[in-house]
Amino acid sequence: MSDMSQIDYGKILTPDFAYAMGKGFADAMAVAQKAAAGNNSTGNLIHGVGSLFGGVAVGIDREVISAMMHWTGVAEHLPRVGVRTMEVLLPFITGVDPTSSTEPSDECGDCISGETEACIQHFPTGRVCRETQTMTPDRIIERLNTGDIDLTLLNDQLGSESPWHPGDSFGSMGGAQLMQVATAWALLFELPPLFMGSLGPMVYGGNPANNQGNGYREFRGLDLLINTGFVDAFTSTACRALDSDIKNFAYQDVVSAVSPSFHEILEMAAAYVMRNAVGQRLAPVQWAVLMRPELWQIYSGLVPTQAVMAALMNQMAILPARMQINMDGAAIVRERDTLRQQMQIPLNGRMYPVILDDGINEINDDTDSDNALIPGEYASDVYLLPLTFLGNRPATKIEYKDFRFLSGEVAATDGLIGDFYKPSPDGRFCWTWVKNGWCFKVQAKIEPRIILKTPQLAARITNVKYVPQQHMRVPDPDSPYFYKGGVSFRAPHTYYYDNRQ
Repeated sequence: MSDMSQIDYGKILTPDFAYAMGKGFADAMAVAQKAAAGNNSTGNLIHGVGSLFGGVAVGIDREVISAMMHWTGVAEHLPRVGVRTMEVLLPFITGVDPTSSTEPSDECGDCISGETEACIQHFPTGRVCRETQTMTPDRIIERLNTGDIDLTLLNDQLGSESPWHPGDSFGSMGGAQLMQVATAWALLFELPPLFMGSLGPMVYGGNPANNQGNGYREFRGLDLLINTGFVDAFTSTACRALDSDIKNFAYQDVVSAVSPSFHEILEMAAAYVMRNAVGQRLAPVQWAVLMRPELWQIYSGLVPTQAVMAALMNQMAILPARMQINMDGAAIVRERDTLRQQMQIPLNGRMYPVILDDGINEINDDTDSDNALIPGEYASDVYLLPLTFLGNRPATKIEYKDFRFLSGEVAATDGLIGDFYKPSPDGRFCWTWVKNGWCFKVQAKIEPRIILKTPQLAARITNVKYVPQQHMRVPDPDSPYFYKGGVSFRAPHTYYYDNRQ
């Protein structure tokens, strides 16, 4: 359709809608029918020529096990709210200052008045899109031969509580059905790791400075939201009342650091934000402690003894020189095991839930710009995040553009654009297809943001060093502890009269 003036609008749009929207919209819709999807079908197929398993053409076991690691973290524990706004502007009252320091000298004189100060914070949405590889109808339904058997995925790789996982967008599907339907495999198995691999680290490191035009956007992650130096979104005036409590552990080892120990630092941070909550009439508050799994494995074994030492540390100067402290080893082990089982730690007499997160940035000797680490040593931040305040009000939440609002647009076009765009059942994701002749692919996108309404009730301890006996496997493809292997394509067998290309 090189001559756009010759388009028959009646074949593209309903007459009423075409009249209302005009030629420009009709042209756009006509072009949308033809889009680049690639010229070759995907190699990521379960069955058929060159596929992951079917190309073997010998007997293999029907049961398949996935060895992929899945992302876990704090996002699973945050409430989710569907919205249609591009940005959020949160207002804060930061203080009331006296306008003078001079008291009146007589009883009829002017009294000192006050001036209220306010601050506005800006929360933009991010945007991440991913797509399947190009597919064709003939390839996705084929079987190589009778040896190309139906397979069953044993472990559940679809279900996830993560808001970045689109696997539940098409309802429940068993492991057997998944591996027989190529499009379902591409959408439900291959796309989720791509989204989670981008959005998992963005929970902490997200920064709009990394945006790529409007095609890729990052929301503000917790490293920006739990911070100091906040300014008004419109005037850039400093808003110190919103500052979080930031403490630098300066690459001290979580095991050997004393005076103060890591536990003392964490307790002080908890006491500081608790005092803010009480003083600002925002209590009760529910906090969670966020850290990496490797650090938790070490720190959880230290809590029983470091808690005792933290309680005694300030009294050492007044205790008798020959005083002895006796600890019950068996009781220490039981307490350690209880903390690990319940995923909680005691801080200042209160129990705080612990959430392990793969998305927290970890540095090692190769990525350490401060040259403070040697091989085998690692460092990361620990977060004290308010989950709720004033009882049950969400302090931290995830908002996402709710693509279910498209239903009104679909209805207005007599269902026409419903063939192009489809929201997920909960509205978090939007799907579309791109077609080029017999080739097609499916694209998906999400536009979320994280809202932290009470940054002054949050704390972060930076540069905490730990030396694990063994580093855990991770789901991040950029990490040296991400393990994979195998092949994505198997060359087809050749036969005497075979002329396949």
